[in-house]
Formats: sequence, structure tokens, C-alpha cells
Amino acid sequence: MQHQIRAVLFDLDGVVVFTDKYHYLGWKKLADEKGWAFDEEVNHGCRGVPRLASLQVILDHNKVDLPQDEKERLADIKNEYYKELLKQINEDDIYPGVVPFLEKLKEEGVRMAICSSSKNAMPVLDALGLAKYFDAVITGNDIENPKPDPEIFLKGAAAVNMHPFHCLVFEDAESGVDAAHAAHMKCIGVGEPQRLPNAHECVTDYAQIDIQALLDAGRVKTIPKEPWNVTETDLKKNRFHYWETAFALSNGVFGVRGTFEESDPGYDEYPATLVNGICGYEPYQHIWKMPGYPEDRHAILNMADWANVDLSVDGETFSIATAKMSSHRRSLDLKRGILEREFVWETTSGKTVLVKTERLVSMVRRQIGALRYAVTAPDGCEVSLRSRTRLVVPSAVMPGEQVRVTKMDESFALQELTTADDRVAVAQAYSLDGDKSCDGTDWLFVCNASGKITLDKFFAVASTMDGDGFEALAQDELEAAREVGFDKLCAEQSAFWAQYWNDGDIEIDGDLQDQQGVRFSLFHLRQGNPERDNRSISANGLTGDGYSGHVFWDTEMYMLPPYIYTQPETVRPLLEYRYSILDKARERAVQMQGKGALFSWNSVKGEECGHVHEASTAEYHLLSDIAYAIELYDRMTGDDKFTLGKGAEILFEMCRFLEDRGCYVDGKGFCLNVVCGPDEYGCGVNNNAYTNVMARAMFNYSVAVYDRVVAAGVVPIVSAEEVAAWKKAADEMFVPYDEKTGLTPQDDSFLDMDPVDMDLIPKNTDIRPMVHPLNLWRMQVVKQADVVLLMYVHGELFTKEQKEKNYLYYEPKTNHGSSLSPCMHSILASELGYKEDAYRFFRQTALMDINDFKNNTGGGVHSACLGGCWMTVVNGFAGMRDYPDGLQFNPVLPEAWTRYSFPIVYKGSRFRVTVTADGADFKLESGEPLQIKVNGEDVRVS
Repeated sequence: MQHQIRAVLFDLDGVVVFTDKYHYLGWKKLADEKGWAFDEEVNHGCRGVPRLASLQVILDHNKVDLPQDEKERLADIKNEYYKELLKQINEDDIYPGVVPFLEKLKEEGVRMAICSSSKNAMPVLDALGLAKYFDAVITGNDIENPKPDPEIFLKGAAAVNMHPFHCLVFEDAESGVDAAHAAHMKCIGVGEPQRLPNAHECVTDYAQIDIQALLDAGRVKTIPKEPWNVTETDLKKNRFHYWETAFALSNGVFGVRGTFEESDPGYDEYPATLVNGICGYEPYQHIWKMPGYPEDRHAILNMADWANVDLSVDGETFSIATAKMSSHRRSLDLKRGILEREFVWETTSGKTVLVKTERLVSMVRRQIGALRYAVTAPDGCEVSLRSRTRLVVPSAVMPGEQVRVTKMDESFALQELTTADDRVAVAQAYSLDGDKSCDGTDWLFVCNASGKITLDKFFAVASTMDGDGFEALAQDELEAAREVGFDKLCAEQSAFWAQYWNDGDIEIDGDLQDQQGVRFSLFHLRQGNPERDNRSISANGLTGDGYSGHVFWDTEMYMLPPYIYTQPETVRPLLEYRYSILDKARERAVQMQGKGALFSWNSVKGEECGHVHEASTAEYHLLSDIAYAIELYDRMTGDDKFTLGKGAEILFEMCRFLEDRGCYVDGKGFCLNVVCGPDEYGCGVNNNAYTNVMARAMFNYSVAVYDRVVAAGVVPIVSAEEVAAWKKAADEMFVPYDEKTGLTPQDDSFLDMDPVDMDLIPKNTDIRPMVHPLNLWRMQVVKQADVVLLMYVHGELFTKEQKEKNYLYYEPKTNHGSSLSPCMHSILASELGYKEDAYRFFRQTALMDINDFKNNTGGGVHSACLGGCWMTVVNGFAGMRDYPDGLQFNPVLPEAWTRYSFPIVYKGSRFRVTVTADGADFKLESGEPLQIKVNGEDVRVS
């Protein structure tokens, strides 16, 4: 399996061996001879730095000033002392557990190097028999700039022929950690976290390390493997943002990041309540503004920080950063959709306090969030609880004053945006030990014998996205929630999720981590769907604002399929969203001097804000992707009201734009030039194969819809002449094909682009920030599935031999810079019988966020990848295809599994697919019997 981490760079002293004592004794001998003060504290400042710099630390401590030549002479004397002392070195000086660790890395094919400021590293390695483990040794003799300069690690990466992105550093000194960061490498500290606060993680024992977790994501270990929970047991400051995303709760209307309940300036947090559709604007400052450039950028706003309760006992305030806790556990219950937390706090006065919290964002009452904060303290303790709700909270992606509060009392507030016309109403209420009439936000108690105090906090949010009565809606929903109480809200939430898991769960036997990753993905995908016709699902859902709350093609091509085959009733609002911004798409077409409608590549409310026009506006395939989703919905539901009404209007306007954008070229036919396909490294190309094939399908489907509209007696918005032009464009659509190789060229020029040594290209990261566009656009490197995606979406058009040729050609040239790439490669690899590739790409998909594979989950989950996870199992391993000739399956069982099972809804009938080593079983659960194909044979599902 190809891992994220492919090279490990080690400091020497204190990381692989303990030579620090010999350095100490050498400096001690010199200091004693000179009458200078020198002890362990002074020695700490000498760690990880070159000899002359260490001497300067000692001189500064003793307030001694020497000329440079004298410093060099004394440093050489110390080095002679050190080399003499090194004759005593033996196996006891090897860091415990490092040798087995090095052997495991060697078995995995990981390249390794020593990167030490010491000029005597090689003799040490030779003396201890460790040199054989390392592919390169970089010492103080090889560098000009000491740590924290990154030179030594960059030279180490070059020596093992590895891009810094794929390198991991082990360091025991702050200067070394800083050097690793400066080299843009991940870093694990060897020592206590308090001593190395900037390290990503710390270890004191190499046996603690899970090799697979280390190589997959640069982590010491994975989270506990559980079938229905995602649990945090270790408090690590550098992981707080990750957990805030992992524990984020939403219902598609609003979302709340999983921050701790107690406020604490001692740790870096990003609390956020994100309201779908509410965004702020700021003008673009174009250096050179051209026609069609977007006027403004916009981003979803952080509207509140409400899930907070501050706790004090006997006057001592709990602090997550400094409190002594004998236990701490936070866990997201995927089965019920509830975030739970439990910790035991040992106060400085010796009191033991138990705190349990539960939090939910209601999937039933889409305006409601709720928090239970229960404290158990010894008899006689004075307990103080304070509820806080901040209404003006900084937004990470939209700076400045974006929100102001125009109305506020103890239970209600009205927020207005400073750069848009939207408003948001928030309301809160409480229940204290069952008393629903309690007022205020501060409570003080003296514990009785039971010692338990329970505070329930109810929160409601509504906005202008919910209509004119949004203020009353927030208040009414709040009162209703408080009236039914927290326990009832939990029961409703549990019932909702029980129904979803019945409809959409994927059961896996054989690998618990795979099961956990799949359910984590399905949970976050489902909770992101607003089921409101003027809102959609953004690239991060409502778990973070890393993608500014923008909606992309991801929704139609990666998120919609899992819904349409499990809960098809939830899909229409996602398509209605496109209709709600159709007028904006018409405006965008005019801006681009075109006809019809051009949907914005990335947007919240329809305005284009993608300033990188060559990889945003030029991705005209978005229109065909929307058409693909409408056709899929039409085929699965038979909803003529939508298809022949709003759906037809969307389709016809998109066809107008694309037919006008194309042209006829002699010897080719209808061409779409100067476009960008799914591969965003290839911009301004002619005839991207995916774009052209999808456009042809859109034209053909739209012609059929036009005929249905006319047959239904509805007056269409287009003329018969326009429709005839679409039919002609479809019939004469040019699709690149290379007779010599049998390949489908990604576009007219891809096969002639500059070849690239992919060993020099970092994998699993977007390289656009690393390469000038004029260099990138001429390289034969692919960001994400493009032709491979086409081979899946319209696989009925290609033979297996063609698919195999294209997979074997494009996959090695793909760096998977997008999180939505591995899933498509897994699907096609499954079809072609490349089992190892299929499972590897599945794991990258299923564990993308739960393992923080790209180290950016802190900004929000990767929503397209969540949908892709479902697809890797259903369309990949189970081989489900829904092509014009009917539903078919070609199931395979991954070697790591003994069984997997999932439900499918197809045209109103529901059946269950179960795959084991004995084969596949298809069982009808409701609806009419179905005729499908399994491994090419007709099968009746009944």
C-alpha cells in the first residue's frame, strides 16, 4: 500500500541514541577547566544546536566574551573530549525500542535518514551497528545553517529522493521541531509534550506507535476502533481543531463545531455555529480586472457560540488547559447522533467532581440544538454554573465586522449582516433540574447529599432563509423544544437516526476500522442534508468553513447518489436549490457573454466567486453534472412535476449556454474549446473527454424531456429550432480517441504534454500552490479522476479493455490532489480486478477524515469524499451500475472482510445486498420484485 509518509528523518541525540551525556561531560570538563558555571539547565540550551552555538550558550550564561578564533579553538577542544568519551558508548546508549521500530519501517519500504547537527554522527552509528538502517546521513559537516533553519531536513529529503510533503521528522529539541515545520514536514516530538509544545504529537516510547497510523497520516496512533462511536481519550492541544470537526453536529440548516463547553483562553479553539445560506461579502481587489471577473467573494459566517457552560466549584473555575483530570472521554454516538462527554476533575482543594454532558442538533426540529450539563460534586460544595452565548464571533474565512446585534434580551437576539441583507434570530432557554421556568444565565448551588445538578440549555436559530416569519419561528420552536424537554429531544433524535441506519447503513464484518470509517462518513453526509429547497450541501457541510460554505459539483456527482439509492425523498430539495439560483446563473451567462444559464462553480447563493477562472468558470462540466443528477432523480422517482417543470427549465437554459459555447470544427464535429475538466491542473484545454461526453448526454436527455413537456401540453420556454440544434450537437459531438494507443485522451493535447517523473511530485495534496500555472498546464500530471471518472459514469460506452488501458495510463499520472479522487479509482480498480488498488483507494476514502489523512480535517469534513465512501462499497466492491440497460451488480469481497451488506432503493422497491465468501444474496424487503443482472446473469429479486 502506498502511504502518505514515505520517508522518516531522525535527529540523532536523544532520538535514536543517548549521546547527550557525553556532550554534557565534554562541555562540563571544558567549563570546569575554565571556571565557568555549567549544569543540566544550561546544557538544555545546547541541545540540537551546533558546537559553536552550544559554546555561545555557555559563554552567554557566564557573561564571557571571547574572540572568534578562541571560540573555535575551545569548541575543537570540547570535540576532542567528546570523541574520547564516545569510546565508552555501547548498546545501553541506544534509545529503548528504536531498533524494532526502525526494522518495521524498513519492512514497509520507508526511506530513512539521520539529520543531526553533530559532526560525529557517523562514528556513533557505526559503533552501535545502526548505520545499516539509514539510506542517508546528513550531519553538521553538510550544512551551513543550523536548526531551526530547515536546511538539514531539506537536504535529508533530497538525499533519500523524497518530496518534503511525504517526510516525517522525529526530534527532541525545540529548534529541531521548528526546523521540521519550516521544511513543511510533519514532526513527532520525542519527549514530554510540555517540553515540545509545537510538535504535532509526542512519544516517549517507540512501542506506542501504530506503524500504519504513522505512515497513513503521520499520527502516533489511530483513534479507538469502535463500530458505532468515535471517541477521544487523549487531550492534545494540536488536535483540538480536528476533534471540533469530527464532533461537529448539524442538520443541514445549521451546524455546531465540537468545541468544549467551558471557555478557556489557554487553548486554541474555533467555536462556530454555521447557518446554511448565511454569508458575508467583501470586494475582490483585482490587480487587473477583466470582463466577467467576480465582483465580490463571499463566505459562510460564524453566527454564534452558544454551546457553553462555565463551571466553578468552591470558587475554583474549571480550565481544560490546566485542570487535573483523572479521566476524560468524549464520544460521538453515531447510532443516536448525540455527542457525549464525561470527565472527573480533581480540584486543587481535593474535591472530586464528575461532569457529564450531552449535545445534539436536532434532525427532527431543524431549528433546534440542545445541551445537557450535569455536575456531581461532594455534599456541601458550592457549585456555580454560567451559561454563555457569544453573538459576535470571528469568522476564520471572512475577516472584519460581518455581524451586528440589533435586538437582544436575556433569551432572544436578532443579528444583521453588515455586507448582506440577511438576518438571523437566535433564542435560548433553560431547564434546571427539571424546572422549565428558570430564568437568568448564572446559577449558584450548595450541593446536597445527592450532589447532582443538571442544566439543560435549548438553542434555536432561524434566518431570512426560512421566510418572513423567521423571528417568530425561532421563538416558537424554542418554546416547543423546552416544553418537550431534553430527554424527548434525545428520543426523537435516536428515532431519526435509527430510521436512517435502517435505510442507509453499510455493515462490514472483518475490519472494525473500515466499519467505523464508513459509518463516520455516512453520518456526516446524512447530517449535512438540509432538505430545504433553497439550500444545498457545501464542500464541508456545516462542520467547518474551510471551503467557505460553497457548493460545488461535488453535490450532484458525489453526494447525491447515496441519497437517491437510500432515501430518494431527500433529493428533490437539492435540485430545487439549483432552481432557486437559476436567475443568478442566467446573470452569470450574460457576464460571460453567453446565452441561457451558467451556474457558478463555487457559491452559496449563486454569485460566482471563483477568482481562478481557468479552474472554476471554465469547468463547464458543472452544467452536465447537474443534468446528470436531474436525470438520475427522474429515472428513480418518476417525479414528472419537477422534471417537466423546474427541472426542464434548468436543463433548457444550461443547454442554451453549452450549445452556444461550442463550435463545429472540420474533421471533428461539435467541439467545446478552452475548458477545464475535473482535472484542475489542465486548464484552457480543448475537448476534455469527460466534459464532451457529459454534454452529449445532457443534450440528448434534454431533447427527450422537451418531447415529454410538449406531450404533456406544457408550452416550453425554448423553440423547436433550439432543440434541434442540441440534437445536432449531441449527434456530432467530438470525443477524443487515440487509435494508436487505444486511449481516450483527457483532451486534445494531453498525450503531447511534457512527461513528468511522478516520484518528484507529492501525492495526495494540491500542487497548484507549488508550481507556476504555465509550468503546471503543460505537465502530464492529473489532479483527480477525470477520464477514470468518465469510465465509471458512462462506463456503458467503453469496453473493459478500453477501461483497463485508460486506468493503467492515467492512475500513475494522478497525484490525487483532491479528496474526491481515490474513490473513483477504487471503483474502477474493483471493476478491473485490481484488488489491492481498490482496497487501498477505498481506505484512503473511508479514513480520509476520521484519520485526518490530509491534515486539514480541522477546516471541515470533505463532503464529496463522504459520498464517495458509499460509492466505493456499493459501486466499487459490489459493482452496482445503473446504466440504460438496467441495474447490474458484479460483487467482489475484499480480502480483509468476511461479509458486507447494504440496502438499495430502486424505483420504489427496496432490497438488501449481502456479499460473503459464498457469493452474493439479493433479498426484496418492500415493493415490487425486480429484474437485475448479477455477473452478467439475469436475477429476479423477490
